[in-house]
Amino acid sequence: MPAETQPAPADVSTLLSHLLARHEQTAVVQFAQWHGGLHAAHAPRASAENELAARYRALLPLTLPAAGEQYGFEVDLDACSGCKACVAACHQLNGLDEGESWRTVGLLHGGTERSSVVQHVTAACHHCLEPACLTGCPVEAYEKDPITGIVRHLDDQCIGCQYCVLMCPYDVPRYHADLGIVRKCDMCRQRLAAEEPPACVQACPNRAIRITLVQQAAVAETAEANLFLPAAPEPRRTLPTTIYKTRRALPANMLPADYYHASPQHAHWPLVWMLILTQMSVGAFVIGQLVGVWSPGAVTQTGSRLQQGMALGLGLLGLAASVLHLGRPHLAYRAILGWRRSWLSREVLAYAAFALLAGLGTCVGWAASSWAGQGWSRWLNAAACASGVAGVCCSAMIYASTGRPYWRLVFTGPRFLLSCVVLGAPLVLAIRLAAAWTAGLTPQHTLDRVGNGLCLLLAAAGAAKLAGESLIFAALRSRTFHPMRRTALLLVGELGPLTLQRFVLGVAGAVSIPLLLVLGSQSEHPPSGLAATLAVLLALAACAAGEAVERLLFFRAVVAPRMPGAPAV
Repeated sequence: MPAETQPAPADVSTLLSHLLARHEQTAVVQFAQWHGGLHAAHAPRASAENELAARYRALLPLTLPAAGEQYGFEVDLDACSGCKACVAACHQLNGLDEGESWRTVGLLHGGTERSSVVQHVTAACHHCLEPACLTGCPVEAYEKDPITGIVRHLDDQCIGCQYCVLMCPYDVPRYHADLGIVRKCDMCRQRLAAEEPPACVQACPNRAIRITLVQQAAVAETAEANLFLPAAPEPRRTLPTTIYKTRRALPANMLPADYYHASPQHAHWPLVWMLILTQMSVGAFVIGQLVGVWSPGAVTQTGSRLQQGMALGLGLLGLAASVLHLGRPHLAYRAILGWRRSWLSREVLAYAAFALLAGLGTCVGWAASSWAGQGWSRWLNAAACASGVAGVCCSAMIYASTGRPYWRLVFTGPRFLLSCVVLGAPLVLAIRLAAAWTAGLTPQHTLDRVGNGLCLLLAAAGAAKLAGESLIFAALRSRTFHPMRRTALLLVGELGPLTLQRFVLGVAGAVSIPLLLVLGSQSEHPPSGLAATLAVLLALAACAAGEAVERLLFFRAVVAPRMPGAPAV
């Protein structure tokens, strides 16, 4: 048989060239080859630089923004292939650390089984007309350039409170744990000032991203019509300036690839303890003052002093716990700078006023022996009660202003105020009983005078709070997968054991034990003073533990709005 003929090297080279020519190269490879061709040794350098400048200059506005205009990203959805070259360029040029990203690429899908549609979406900071990050920042670490409209983060001013992370509906500010501050996209403003495109714009091989001039009035009109991007957070809240355009008619059922995925959020333990301790402090102080007015004969001087001192100490401990949440705690004093627009700054001022007034009222009450001195103490205590309640309301507004459905004011406001009662009432009763023991009085006397009333107040507040928290489970019957249903699914699913603990502790400490004490005191054989005291202490411990678990669920079960993401893995 004749020997097989071997192809000549020239034939192999021709075959490979033919196959490579037929192979469809990605946009990134074609882009790299184009760049390589421009910088080849035989290419004139001036010609290459001119061609590069012309290509990238076309991606920038020719003039600075005029009155009523600002810079904004324009994204051509038809050209975006999801290659993430923009993400890599942003990461490299801005020197971001591993795992840190200022630009993301998400995925939308929809259509039908026969005609499915997949759409990649690149997103960064939208440099909104009314940026929520700027509004919420307590230290004024954000500024919006009056000419370009770029929303810039001032790293040196930041204290790392992360409130802007909660405020932004697009998940733009990113917390850097090692630096203790938040960082975000600034549209590569220094490159823009030098008439160079941002890193993401320059790196996109399909020219899917460019910088354009947007009319602020048109942005507001577009947001009013909710024409921003399918399945994106509501644009009317911040008026984002990014323009997403397409020549295709996207299906009405376009949803993010991770739409049906909900995972527990960060626990924020310092905030959990801060809220519990401050609300226990305010509740104990206010209820203690009301008990003194309601039944002055049942209040010993020792009990009044002990109750006020304990409430003040808990409040100060709660404020100290909040500092542990900061990335740069040594700059915590700056938190009052944004009091004109930030609820976090107002909360700090309200609780500072509460601590100051409560401390003065307590000191004056201890030192004063005349009727005039006692009068001043009463006025100071009344002002402390008002500022404390104001602080609780500011705490509720901090979370309600984030726009997250689970944190709406109609839920958060009553929840925080009822927590003051659930935590404060058993603490006041325990202190009164302790003071009765030290004063040689029978605990039964205290229970008869104020104990039954406080137990009934506790049971009513506890039942109302548990009923309000259980309303979320009605969302499980909904046919749509809205954020409240996702929260309910988390509460009965991955966070189910914690939810069970919360209701068991709440029913035991805030409802069952107080009602049993009231029924026992009305019976023919009331419980002994020691048994009643132990029952009150047990109720206090159960209430505190139950409220701590409830506040942990408050943070972990919330569903955060954000731009479309990748499929959950």
